[in-house]
Amino acid sequence: MIIGHIVYSVAIAILFGMIYRRITGREYSWIIIMSAYAPDADVFIATILGHLNITLLVYGSPINHGDFHNIAVLLLYAIIIAFLFHPMRIRFIDSFIFASVGFAAHLFEDALVFKTGYRFLWPLTDEKFGIGLFSYDKSELYGFGDGTVVATGLVLIAISVFIRTAYEGRGWMGKMIRLESGL
Repeated sequence: MIIGHIVYSVAIAILFGMIYRRITGREYSWIIIMSAYAPDADVFIATILGHLNITLLVYGSPINHGDFHNIAVLLLYAIIIAFLFHPMRIRFIDSFIFASVGFAAHLFEDALVFKTGYRFLWPLTDEKFGIGLFSYDKSELYGFGDGTVVATGLVLIAISVFIRTAYEGRGWMGKMIRLESGL
C-alpha cells in the first residue's frame, strides 16, 4: 500500500486541485499528497509508545494498525495541520480542506482493497466497512503494494491529467507551481 497511497492521492490531488482553484483561485494539492500517509501514524505512535513502555488503549487493546483510520482522527489531523500551516500564510480553511481530502484519499484506497476494512465512520458507528473491489496481495512489488491496485491508480492519474489538461490546457502544472510558491 505504500506505493498505492501516493498514486491514489496524486490522482485525487490533480482533480480536486483543479476544482478548488476554479472556485477559490487557490490550490495546495501538495497537502493532499503529504496527508496520504497520515492515517498510518498509528504504527509510528505505537512503536514510539512501546519503546517508552507506555500503553495507550484503543477499543480496550494497545494501538493497532487501522485504529487511526476513521473520521474522528481525520478531523483532528486536519485541524492540527490547519493550525500548523496558518503561520505560513495558508488559510485555515484551505489547509483544513486539503488535509482532510488527503487523509480521506488514504481511507478510500483502503476501502477499495478490504471488504471489511476499518472503522472508517467511528465515532458514528463501530462497524467495519470496505468495498473490497481488489484482492490485495501485499507480497507484490517487493511488499510496497499490489500490482493491480497500483496499475489502476496509475490509470486514474492518467485520466486525471487528461481531464485537467483538457480543461485548463497544457500549462496547468506550471501555473500550480507558481501559485503555490507565490511567484
